[in-house]
Amino acid sequence: MSKAGGGQGGSSAYNSNVCTLDSGSSAASGVDPYIEVEYTSGSASGTTVTTTTKIKGAQERTFRLQRNTVGIHTVQCEISHPTAVNNPASSSTRENSVIMTDKVEFSALSAVNLTRSNLTYEITKDNSDGVHKTETVNLFVQPMTLAGNSTSADNTIRNIHIYPPEEDIKVKVTLAGSAGETHLDNVNATGGQGGKTVFTYTLLKNTEYTVKLGCTIEPTSSIGRGGAGAYFYEGGRLLVCCGGGGAGGGASGVNGGDGGGANVPGRPGGGMGAGEGGQKVNTGELPSGGSHNMGRTTAQGRANPLAGTPGGKVESCTVGEYWRDQGIAPCAFMGSGKFRDSVGREVSSTSALVNRGYKADTDNYGYRHNGGNSTVLLDGTFISGGGSGAYGGAAAGIAAGGGGGGSGYSNGSVTILETQVGGNENAEAFCLIELYTE
Repeated sequence: MSKAGGGQGGSSAYNSNVCTLDSGSSAASGVDPYIEVEYTSGSASGTTVTTTTKIKGAQERTFRLQRNTVGIHTVQCEISHPTAVNNPASSSTRENSVIMTDKVEFSALSAVNLTRSNLTYEITKDNSDGVHKTETVNLFVQPMTLAGNSTSADNTIRNIHIYPPEEDIKVKVTLAGSAGETHLDNVNATGGQGGKTVFTYTLLKNTEYTVKLGCTIEPTSSIGRGGAGAYFYEGGRLLVCCGGGGAGGGASGVNGGDGGGANVPGRPGGGMGAGEGGQKVNTGELPSGGSHNMGRTTAQGRANPLAGTPGGKVESCTVGEYWRDQGIAPCAFMGSGKFRDSVGREVSSTSALVNRGYKADTDNYGYRHNGGNSTVLLDGTFISGGGSGAYGGAAAGIAAGGGGGGSGYSNGSVTILETQVGGNENAEAFCLIELYTE
């Protein structure tokens, strides 16, 4: 018996009502076939734009797309066969319905992106129109490293705005809250670690992203020095936050609770009368309003007579006094222009080309500093404060307890690669931004 021969290649077709065939060939060998689609369309300026998409690996488990125009594109596949029995079928004609896959997005980068992926950051303050630092980093050469300033009390009002000035850039971001403080007289009563999250996201050209990073000193920490949260915004909308760790207690071995990464609750502190951790928030389910105090309960919902001051909750979109008075919704973009401080003054050092959405606030600071404030003194120093986050951890009610860690959050827009409780032992919250390569 002879071996069976290979099957013949399949035929192709096109719809002459919507496209015109210029040329066609069977140059593909069958080993790595591809389909190339080229079409023309009108641009906003009235000129003709030709776009080519090359599809390779259609006969494999995965296939690759290559497009000659820069931007984010949507792909969806239609699966059908004339003799297949698909569900649901039409009740009137009994014809089978096609099967549609989920829509996915892919980013097409220009040749410039192979050697240059510029990301610009601007430093502003919520209460100042003064000129502050601005710098551009080529992510192709080095990552952008941002952190809270441990030598300044300005972290509350300090904003780090980032944007790609040339084209969309897909990045990998590592975000972490700061650790709670270890009481100096009880080195074995350590502060909880700040929560950490690693995610990918496509930063859009000339769109404002704002990072708010504190450290474990007041006012970004709680009284009693629970850790500061880390917050990453697109415009005014909170995309991701990580909770800070709770502060250590007043006895050896009484540790603070770790903060949570995105959608991870904060851990309770150790010891008697420990502060509860910030509650878990499911993806995209953070309520809009902020609060300084969420009520005194344990994680099980029962009143805890020994617990200290409870934590609060961050707002899901920035309000800001000036933009609130202009009637601008918290989640809305305001359009391209220079950054404005909390009373509406333009910051001259910022770019007028950036689509702005972050709204400065010096009334409540976005309720980001929401760790439970300690009322427990040891040798004249407040201890056992709660960490900040999506929901802040509670402070301990007595010196024998540690503060609770803050919880983390994601609104579902980003792709989470890793999220965890704890992960940052440092007193500064940080954000590391790298060029993402598959």
